Amino acid sequence: MYSLEVDPIEKCRYPMEEIMPIVSELAQKYTGCDHSSVTYEKAQMLMEAVVYCINEDGRQEGNALATKSIPAREAYENGRKIVKEKLMELRTLYHALISDFRDYGSMCLKDTVRKGIPAFLERYDFKYAPQETLLTLDYPAMRNYGALSGVDLVLCYLRDIQLEQKFLHRMGDKYIIKVLRKYHRDYEYLSENICGIVLQNVTGHMILDKPLPGQGFGQEELESLEEILSDKTEEQIKAYLLKALERLMAEYYDNDDRLLAYLGGGLSDIVTRIKYNTENHCLGQLFVL
Repeated sequence: MYSLEVDPIEKCRYPMEEIMPIVSELAQKYTGCDHSSVTYEKAQMLMEAVVYCINEDGRQEGNALATKSIPAREAYENGRKIVKEKLMELRTLYHALISDFRDYGSMCLKDTVRKGIPAFLERYDFKYAPQETLLTLDYPAMRNYGALSGVDLVLCYLRDIQLEQKFLHRMGDKYIIKVLRKYHRDYEYLSENICGIVLQNVTGHMILDKPLPGQGFGQEELESLEEILSDKTEEQIKAYLLKALERLMAEYYDNDDRLLAYLGGGLSDIVTRIKYNTENHCLGQLFVL
């Protein structure tokens, strides 16, 4: 048996004397008896749950100042409601996504979306452990989620998968699978982001104003790409591609700003590879179809 004197992992704007009564009550509900029977590990979990919910309230737009002037208990209750609402949103989003979900042969993407997310929805405990993510999200998105955890992380992740699906659906299955196969003959077993692989190839189309899907890049087209890119820095190439991506969004994606921001965030690694392959005269390894 342990006391409830544990330290929160997340920072909290409220002093411990305001937080501990909430943790104590939560412990009693969790065990159905006096909190003195709670192990240290469970007490730590409950402390993190309380801090997570309090910070959830503070993270909401316009709530940061208000949270400072309301009691910790009110901030906790507000945050807990927000967590529950996000969980409901995640369920709704998942059911909408899965109805037309395509993994394009990627086993990692398939397992993460079809097995991992349902497992999270089944096991997630928004009352006593909202901070726990429960799954590793093995399929990598083109975004760094920082310190996000729990439903915040999974909801943000699934929104990004939704954006990837929107981008890829417009390209057509045959084009996508051909690009992936040319990228790696056994791409099905890679733990790589397939949207980024396709986007890399699409940048070649955007630079040359080449229709999608294409029939491959001929030698003259590769020479034109090298001529266009050879005198540009990485920063200039990225700015060039962002402008081209804006045109692509306007033509095919109804000027979707969220999709533009997500894809734009994935350009840095692509630009580095473009610069390297331009200098080594091997753009044909990047732009394959």
